[in-house]
Amino acid sequence: MKSKKLFLTVVSAFIVLIIVTTILNLPKNQEESKKDKLPNKETIDEIPNVNTNGNYISYANLETLEQNSELIIIAQATQNFEDREHINTFYETPKDKYQPEFLIEGITKTDVNIKKILKQPENEHYNEEEIISVIEPITIFEDVGKVKKVKTISNYKEIGRDDYILFLKKNTYGDYGIINMNNGRYNLNNTNELNTSKALSSWEERERNEDLIIHHEIIETIFEKYSAEIKEIQNQ
Repeated sequence: MKSKKLFLTVVSAFIVLIIVTTILNLPKNQEESKKDKLPNKETIDEIPNVNTNGNYISYANLETLEQNSELIIIAQATQNFEDREHINTFYETPKDKYQPEFLIEGITKTDVNIKKILKQPENEHYNEEEIISVIEPITIFEDVGKVKKVKTISNYKEIGRDDYILFLKKNTYGDYGIINMNNGRYNLNNTNELNTSKALSSWEERERNEDLIIHHEIIETIFEKYSAEIKEIQNQ
């Protein structure tokens, strides 16, 4: 009888040990688990890009850009690109080596801290230092070969950690997104941010060069019109 009790005690202790070990090895939260799947900060720039041509309404000057924006802010991202929420939609097929999952679309939900409000809807009220989420047409995903890649549309580049002026409009889901692709987000600390040394195809390079001309024309107008607001932010 004593040997039976001793056996049960040993088995119970062993089970408890397994449970404790398992709990200690689990990610602390869901966010940590998600981050572990993303590339680290040292290799993010080395990830290959997949660029697709996108259809969007283009605005070639500041006036039309402002008119078609619902919210215009000077803001700063709260996280590095690799740490943000990347939302990917895959085409699901039978999970075998001949029919893997293919990425249909992907976006990044970027939290930004509002530093200055230049325009906002009458039926909404935002405040400086308020954090809101902004949708960007770019994402990090893992392809069928388990290789991490960055997927973007029309050479769009994610906003960094500098101060940006963002031209935003709500999508069909009620989320604010950047309009006009790269010409709807302007780095106020580095106006040459979009210049890249990465190899581009002929159509990508042509599209980028056309965008760069518009980009520099608009940002010159931005610095003229909002010079006081920009100086205030830069002097903080």
